[in-house]
Amino acid sequence: MRRLAAFFAIVFSVLGLMMSHQVLLAQPPLKQLVCHVSGETEGAHIIEISQNAVPAHLENHGDCLINSTDRALIGEPCDSTDANENDICDIQP
Repeated sequence: MRRLAAFFAIVFSVLGLMMSHQVLLAQPPLKQLVCHVSGETEGAHIIEISQNAVPAHLENHGDCLINSTDRALIGEPCDSTDANENDICDIQP
C-alpha cells in the first residue's frame, strides 16, 4: 500500500512539474500601440492594448493604430486622424 501511495505521489509530482513548465513557456499575448481618444476635451494619447482588444477600440472609441513598436511612445499625445479609413493613424508621433 505504501509503495502504491509513493508511486502515485511521484506520478502526480511529475505531472505537476510538466504542467507548470508549459505555463512558464506560454507566449505573452501580442500587443498593439493605439492612439486612444480619451474624451472630447482630453485629447488622445498612445496606449498599448492586447491584439484581442483592437477591434473594440477601432469600432467603439474612434482610435487608430500606431504603426510602431516603440514602447517609449506609450503615454505620449497623438493625432487620431484616419482620413483614409485604413485604421492606421495618418499622422504618426
